Amino acid sequence: MTHGMPKAPTSNAPTLNAAWVSQLPVAPAHVLLLGIQRDAHAAQLEALGYQVNAQSLNASQALAQFPTPTRQPIGQVSLSLPGSEAASFAAALVLDFSPQIHPLALWDQLAHWLAEDAVVILVGQGAAGTPPRMPKWLDYVVAIGARCGFTEQALPEGAGASGTDGFVRVFRKAAAPRWQVRHVRTTDFDEIATLFQEVFGHPISRELWTWKYANGHGNGVVAARHGALIAHYGGMYRDVMLCGKPDWVFQICDVMVHPKERGVMTRQGPFLLTAATSAEIYGPLGFGFPNARAMEVAAKMGLYSEVGQMSEVRWEPSEPRFRLRTRLQPVVHGSAASQALVESSWAAMAKDLQSDVVGVRDWAFVEHRYFSHPHNQYEVLAVISRFTGKPLGVMVLRRLEAMCELVDVITPLANLPLLIDQARRLTGLWKLPYLYCWITRNHLPRFVATEGQEVALNVSIPTSCWTDDPRADIFKDRWWLMSGDTDFR
Repeated sequence: MTHGMPKAPTSNAPTLNAAWVSQLPVAPAHVLLLGIQRDAHAAQLEALGYQVNAQSLNASQALAQFPTPTRQPIGQVSLSLPGSEAASFAAALVLDFSPQIHPLALWDQLAHWLAEDAVVILVGQGAAGTPPRMPKWLDYVVAIGARCGFTEQALPEGAGASGTDGFVRVFRKAAAPRWQVRHVRTTDFDEIATLFQEVFGHPISRELWTWKYANGHGNGVVAARHGALIAHYGGMYRDVMLCGKPDWVFQICDVMVHPKERGVMTRQGPFLLTAATSAEIYGPLGFGFPNARAMEVAAKMGLYSEVGQMSEVRWEPSEPRFRLRTRLQPVVHGSAASQALVESSWAAMAKDLQSDVVGVRDWAFVEHRYFSHPHNQYEVLAVISRFTGKPLGVMVLRRLEAMCELVDVITPLANLPLLIDQARRLTGLWKLPYLYCWITRNHLPRFVATEGQEVALNVSIPTSCWTDDPRADIFKDRWWLMSGDTDFR
């Protein structure tokens, strides 16, 4: 699939001016020129005696963040230059810079192609049209640049503006930092898999990594030292209903730092560097499922604040006899009838949770999360009224060796007891000792009321507070989360 990036209007295109040229090294320095409309600027620079290599800032087919009805696109930066050009440019002039350019990917590329002490000039026209998701996005570009070894330089008075709402920022490439932070690449998988094994003690398959992150499903930040990858901070894009309004959040997953790496828990260590960079690019709304220790460390660093907790509920299996009021019907992958059933159940559930925050559970989610999972097998079942034939809701079960897990429900809340009753019946039919589920504590009473018993869990629900965005406060005790909202169950 190809997604186009918005074109900058010609009338607003920045023009080469003396203030920018004054920041460049003297001609005939080798200058890397990046931008949407760059030919005229290249000609002007060449007329001044500079050696210019002009490149497109975006390849339309290479997006770091795919656009959706709620997400703005963020374009990948990948320059096509001969390997012999590495570390050869004395300066980079980046035109048409905007929130739709991936800042970490840009700094990563510049770190590779620019010589030490090279100058970087960012020129932009502010946010045209839709306001940026992160109001302080340019401050975060500067902060990410610093983590990549680029130090912002003071400009003469009046030189930092470029037309209406425009800006100019100048940086100088310093010595390589202790940890090299960069945008994750598909070619990183082997190193990520090795780190995953060292941190968690079990492997991650390429298929599972692809399911999480490829094809616009997720993104990540990695850190390396001496060329070896030692940290990873990943996240998946999750569409949500935020108090009745469609939005998206960054679902934190696969957070890992090599256990032997020094400075892991310092404010300059690789954990904070990768987590803060992710929050500044993919924030301000996020969540995850850290244990108590990880939550405490992140909270002390100012990365997370707790907005809820998970609880476990257990039920005894019930008699496997058929039910007078309800029956079961499989939800079938690729079935139009099943799609309509899921969509109607989700619409009713979303209506009941208009004062809450809930991950979208539409047909696209069900297909990807349950039918396309590379390893786990799920039972996706509709509960149907025997009297009317109308669907009452959808439940997702996972049969394990010693128990049955109620992974997810998609239902109007009034029908929740009927779904749990059928789940308990199947647990008895399968001769498993008990049924259990995860649910956020603020919705625990709905599940305990169906003869469930609470079992404490050591799992907090964080929100990202690094960017001090007031929208993060909306999550406090409002999440509806089950184990189907995790990436690991």
